[in-house]
Amino acid sequence: MKKTTKIWCSISIVAVVAIAVILIVLQPWKPKQPEVIKIGVINSLTGSAAPYGENIQNGINLAVEEINSDGGIIGKKIELLVEDDGTDPKIAVTAFTKFINIEKIPVVIGPSSSSSAMACAPIANDTETVILSPGAATPNLTEAGDYVFRNRAPGQLEAIKIAEYAFYNLKLRNVAIFYINTDYGVGFKDIFKSNFEELGGKIIYLDSFDQGQDNFKTQISKMKPYNPDGVYVLGVPIEVGHFLKQSKELGFKTIFLMNNMNDPNLISIAGNAAEGIYFAIPMFDSFDANAQEFVANYTKAYGKTPDMLAANGYDAVYLIKYAIEHSSYDGESIKNALYQVKNYPGVSGSITFDQNGDVIKELNIMTVKNGEFVVIE
Repeated sequence: MKKTTKIWCSISIVAVVAIAVILIVLQPWKPKQPEVIKIGVINSLTGSAAPYGENIQNGINLAVEEINSDGGIIGKKIELLVEDDGTDPKIAVTAFTKFINIEKIPVVIGPSSSSSAMACAPIANDTETVILSPGAATPNLTEAGDYVFRNRAPGQLEAIKIAEYAFYNLKLRNVAIFYINTDYGVGFKDIFKSNFEELGGKIIYLDSFDQGQDNFKTQISKMKPYNPDGVYVLGVPIEVGHFLKQSKELGFKTIFLMNNMNDPNLISIAGNAAEGIYFAIPMFDSFDANAQEFVANYTKAYGKTPDMLAANGYDAVYLIKYAIEHSSYDGESIKNALYQVKNYPGVSGSITFDQNGDVIKELNIMTVKNGEFVVIE
C-alpha cells in the first residue's frame, strides 16, 4: 500500500511539473526589454561640415541631459552613442552599420551632412532602422525612403526662395552657379537653376569644386569674364569664406547668393568680402515662447546663443522620445509614430512630418551688414 502511494505521489509530482513546463512554453514570447534607451548619433564633428555639426551636437547633448534628469524615456535613461563621420559618407556608412549590427539600435539622429545621409538611406530602409537628420538639406533626401526623416527644412525650399528673391527683389537676370560637388551642392544647383530659368532668368556659367577645397583663384578667373549679375555659391562656410576673400582679391565684383551661411567662420575667413551676400535660411525665432527656455539653457551651457541647427538637434531627441512613448522601441514603431507627428511644438518651430518624412518651415532671407548676420525678409 505504501509503495502504491509513493508511486502515485511521484506520478502526481511529474504531472504537475509537466503541466508547469507546458504552461511556460505556451506563454507568448516577449522580447527582453532594454535597460536603457540607446540612441545613435552620426554627426560631422570634423571635416568641412564641422561648424554645423558642433551646434547640432550641443543641442542633442542638452536635450539628453534634460530628459535623463527628468526620468528618461518610459522610465529608462538615454544612452547616447556618438560617431563622428568627418563629413565622409564612407565613414558614416561604417558607423551606421555598427549601430545596426553590434549595438542593435533602431533609431539614429543624423547623419547631419547630406552626402552621408544619402549614403546611409538605403541601409536604413533595408534594415528598418530610422534616420532622423537635423542637418541634411539636399533635395534628394525627400525621395530617400520610408525610414528616412529630417527635421531640417528640405533644401529645395531654400533654393526656390533665393531664386525668387534674386529675380524679383534683386532684379538679377544673368547668373552663374558655383557649387560643391556633393549631393548637397548638386541638389541645390538643380532646383535653383530650374526655378530661376522658369522665372525668366538665365544661367550663363556653371562650375563646381571639390569638398575641402580652399583655393578658387583659377575658377574665379574663368568665371569673371562672363560678367554675371550674380553668382549662386553653394558650399560650407569655411570653403565659401575662402572663395569670397579670393574673389575680392581678384577684383571680381558681383552679387553673391548662397545656401545657409549663418556661421561665424564665414566672416572670420572672408572678412569684409562677406558684406552684402544673400541667403535663405529656415526661420528660428529665439523669442518664441517655446524656445526661450531652450535659448537660456543653451547659452548658459555653451556660452553662445543657439542657431537653427542647434534647435534642430535638440528637437530631434525630443521627437524620438515622443515617438517611443507613443509606440515602442523598434524601428517600424518609431517610423510609424513619426509619421503621425502633427504640429509638435518644437523649439525650432511647429513640426509636422509629411508623407516623405520632410518638414515644412518658414524661411528668412539674410545678409551680412557691418560684419553681422541680419534678417531682411
